Amino acid sequence: MSNSTRKTEPGLDRDAVVRALGLNPDQATWRLIKSVSTEREQREVLLLDHTDRSSLVVKHEPRGSEEHFAQLLECYRALERATKGSRAFHMAPLVWADSERQILVLDYVPGLTAYARLQASEIELDTRADVLRQCGAWLRYLHSETSVVQFDGNGMLRRVRRFAQRTRNGEHEAAYPKKFLGICAFMHQLMRAADGAACKYGLRHGDAHSRNFIFGRDGLYSIDPLPRGDGPVALDVARFMTRLGYSFGVERAGERGLAGLNAADWVAFGSGYGQPCQDDPVLHVFFCHQLFNDWLQIPAKKELRTQSEQRRIERILMMFQTLRDQLGRD
Repeated sequence: MSNSTRKTEPGLDRDAVVRALGLNPDQATWRLIKSVSTEREQREVLLLDHTDRSSLVVKHEPRGSEEHFAQLLECYRALERATKGSRAFHMAPLVWADSERQILVLDYVPGLTAYARLQASEIELDTRADVLRQCGAWLRYLHSETSVVQFDGNGMLRRVRRFAQRTRNGEHEAAYPKKFLGICAFMHQLMRAADGAACKYGLRHGDAHSRNFIFGRDGLYSIDPLPRGDGPVALDVARFMTRLGYSFGVERAGERGLAGLNAADWVAFGSGYGQPCQDDPVLHVFFCHQLFNDWLQIPAKKELRTQSEQRRIERILMMFQTLRDQLGRD
């Protein structure tokens, strides 16, 4: 094997990882799947192939805090426990973890992502409704062990008010600042409408979207959760559907559902999830709050935005404006 295949990156001793797995480094090959290096984070995702076992995915985030890694590890374990009894819905199995060096090793799950299948459905090579129904069913299974509480959005509301005040004072620069203040005001309306409503509370995936679902040989797998702890499970639905809009746009020709997304998409997802989602006032809050949070990540100045960031803010604006037209109260 060439030396390039076993190159040791700063902070990640690849041979040491292979040895920790009880394998011979001389029989290992590596392939970089993804690398992120910014001021805020450094992250690598690699595929490890070995002659003595099936492929593995190795994730390394050297700049993360020990507390965050511990929360992430518990998140993986909690989701594995929650899906252990299902024959159809799974998490990618966690194989090994190193808390000191912040390394996660998981079994590689071969198969198409939901995103890839949705892309194929755009040219009629797959069935869009079936993909969305199965993703909804995965979340239904995860959310089946929940309690019902009264919704209380006071913590979210205080945060929205702080950003609105800072924007008005010139302390926070937001893309399209007048419209940003509009979403802050609209959040107040939605939270008042949802105050005291029934709210399902339980374990959440944290980053459920079409790229994080893989159709494997023996069922639907999910990957890459975020440790958000127990809370309103509407967050998972809101995250999935907002990202569906970011990836595929809002409906222009057909029937529009909530926030301008295709009405049939909401129906298909809801049929898998076991209940319609569009009329849930708590989901309205979390959907809009997700738009708000994603808006905060967009550079204020257009010239500083990447092409994907510009496309995202345009879709955030379209979804927000449609949502306000649909749900706004005089």
